[in-house]
Amino acid sequence: MLTNKTKAQTKAGKTYQLILDAAAKLFSKQGYHGTSLKEIASNVGMQAGSLYYHFESKEVLMQEVLDKSIQLIYSTVQSEVAKLDKQAGFAELLTAAIHGHLIAILSYSDYTLASIRNYGQIPAAVHKASQFARDDYEQFWRGFIQQAERTGAIREGVDGHLLRLSVFGAMNWASVWFDSKENNAADVEKIAKFQANIFLNGCLPEGEKYGI
Repeated sequence: MLTNKTKAQTKAGKTYQLILDAAAKLFSKQGYHGTSLKEIASNVGMQAGSLYYHFESKEVLMQEVLDKSIQLIYSTVQSEVAKLDKQAGFAELLTAAIHGHLIAILSYSDYTLASIRNYGQIPAAVHKASQFARDDYEQFWRGFIQQAERTGAIREGVDGHLLRLSVFGAMNWASVWFDSKENNAADVEKIAKFQANIFLNGCLPEGEKYGI
């Protein structure tokens, strides 16, 4: 049987999550500066003053949304990569990582869009605090791209840093144009394979190359 203390903690935990979900939805649609704590509180049926029991400021709330976003993405990518054989090569790893990233940003769009659309306008302190979780995820990508460079899976002369940023840009932009009402999980896998193929093989006929 749950004690009164446990019930209170469970209720507080549920309220915390409701606030976080409401903030992510509003931040993703209206932006950080266009959203007030009063509006977030109203969306979960509470007074603005009560919200401070769970989050001391809008900055802290934004940081939690950013951290949650990257956690959802990273855990989904890790789950997809874990399905691969231990001997999987760079092509398989890249495809799985892209697939996982796309699944996350399209399945948890409120959080991921809030992160993508607001990252350039949030306060410097929030940006700095949220960078720790982001660095872990980016290091994961740096790691297997650098390994691909060392083993020759990526041709000499390709800038691994720009490659990673370009892949991120392609993946993240899908959160803007993908319509969940018209598309399904099969389409997400198709997009992942297409993006991986473009970055791995380009779009020229086999054997042809432009001098750029």
